[in-house]
Parts: sequence; C-alpha cells; structure tokens
Amino acid sequence: MITDCNIVNIESNNNLDNLLKKAFFIDIETTGLSKIYSDIISITAMLYENGCYKIHQVFCEYKMDELEALKYLKDLINQKKYVITYNGNSFDIPFLAYKFQKHCINFDFDSFVKIDLYNWLRHLKNKIQIENLKLKSVEEYFNIKRNDCISGKDVAVLYKAYKIDPRKEFSYLIMRHNYEDVFNLPKLLNSILDLYDDVLYYNGLIVKINSKDFNIKKNNLYCKFGIISDRMTDYVYPGINFNLNMNSAAQTMELNILLSFFKDDKISEFYFVNNNEYKVKTYTAIEGIKKNLIPVKFNSKIFYNNIINILKKIMNSIF
Repeated sequence: MITDCNIVNIESNNNLDNLLKKAFFIDIETTGLSKIYSDIISITAMLYENGCYKIHQVFCEYKMDELEALKYLKDLINQKKYVITYNGNSFDIPFLAYKFQKHCINFDFDSFVKIDLYNWLRHLKNKIQIENLKLKSVEEYFNIKRNDCISGKDVAVLYKAYKIDPRKEFSYLIMRHNYEDVFNLPKLLNSILDLYDDVLYYNGLIVKINSKDFNIKKNNLYCKFGIISDRMTDYVYPGINFNLNMNSAAQTMELNILLSFFKDDKISEFYFVNNNEYKVKTYTAIEGIKKNLIPVKFNSKIFYNNIINILKKIMNSIF
C-alpha cells in the first residue's frame, strides 16, 4: 500500500470556515462500478487537522491492501461531522460502506451530514448552460483548472498496466487524477453556492435560498429551503405569525408565514405582513400603501427582496 500526504491551501469564503474544519472531502477510484465485484484502487481525502488542510492518499497496490486502506481512512475521518463529495451519495459512499462491512470494520457513514455537490447542481441546472454534469464538464464551466490529463476510464486501464508492470508513473498518474478530483471540490462548493439567490449563515446552520422556494397559498407564504446543519435532531419553532420546521435527516427547512390579504376594485390581490410585528429595518414599500405594511405580493408582482428580509428577521430572532 502506498500512502501520501500534502499540505494544501483551499479557496473558500470565511462563512464556511467552521463547516470545512468539521468536514472531509473524499473521492475514490475503483476497478469498476460494482461495489460487490470491484476493488478499491485509491482513496483521496482532504481535511483540516493540526491547524492546516491536508490531502491524504492511499493507493492499493494489491487486492489485500484494501483492508489496511479502509482502516487508514477510518482513523482519518472518524471525528468529522460532514462528508463532501461529487456524486458520492450514489457511488463513493455506498461503495465504501459495503467494503467496510465486508471487512468487518465498524464504521457508519450515516453519522455524517452528507453534502453531495452533484445533487445540489442537479437542482440548479436551470441556472446554468451546460451539456452534462460530469465533474470535468462542471469544472470547465466554472473555470476550475485541472493539472491532470487522464479520465476515469484511463484510471482502470493504467491500474491493469500497473498490476502487470508496477511502474511508479502509472501509480502517480492515478493518484494525481484522484488528487485533482478532491482538491477542486472546495472551489466547486463556492461556485455552486454563488448560484443561489441568497445564502444565510448562522452558527452551525447554512440556509440556501432560491426564489422558486416561495409559494403563496391561502393567506400563507410557504418556504422550503435546503440547509446544511450538523444538528442531529429535528427542530420545531412555533411562532405567533409563523411556524418553522427543520428536518435534520433531509437537510431541509420549512417556514410557513401568515400573511394578511386585501383586494378591492383596483387591487386584485395584495399579500403583506405588518412590520409592527417584525421590525424589519429596510424593505420595498408601495406608494399609497401604509408604510408599516411590507408587500409580499401585489397583483402579479412578488417582492422577493422583502420576503428574504422577513426571513432574515425571523431567522435572527431564532438563531
């Protein structure tokens, strides 16, 4: 088994520091897609330890190295709270979980909050013009540069060659490819977060907001957001004018805000909240309407900035 470790600098906004220090990024290379019949070629994990970020790599020269590679990985990541991948929920994590079980190593990926950047991007695909969501295509779209020149298919070919003739350049190319897959994930995380209409940061909680997350029905504003939180239990907050429910397993938050409603011969529908109840400092008002009324929807126009300001006020009062 070959191991390697390098100190790296990562690009991230300051609001993510607390999360990233509790997280590990991971990607694996395998001989095939079947977790039952395929073997691990290499594992690359990036994490914060001893005051800096490091990339650890394991290369399995032989089939028997898989057990030691998994033990090595477990010792690295055991104390972390988040696992960050690209399509890892569908491939890397189930593959590793099966191998841990196969080798009778007690390790449960369900103890981590799973952040799969592929799933995030899949739900935001309408915001970008891209042919497919393969990692290299996504990196090119966001102008994230790579230093390796091989593909995932090349890895399997190189590994077969290595088994016949264990040349150092073969293992180096494989590990370099796996290294790049992980090293670029923080940059990709930042780029995807920038696609959201707004992102709110609180202590131990990140709320991702898009305008399509808002829906008005029967004098209520319904909001459903994706969140990032290391809370292990659900959270419910019943307010006087709103109700908030946070599902830790699904990593979602639902907020139901009670609206007031008015209509007459000139106004077909006017949904609003009374600012005497929220104390929002800045919002967009409507000429001719009392200034203490915050418009949420006026006829066909939805006031998204007002909604976000109301949301921020509610969140600040809770968190």
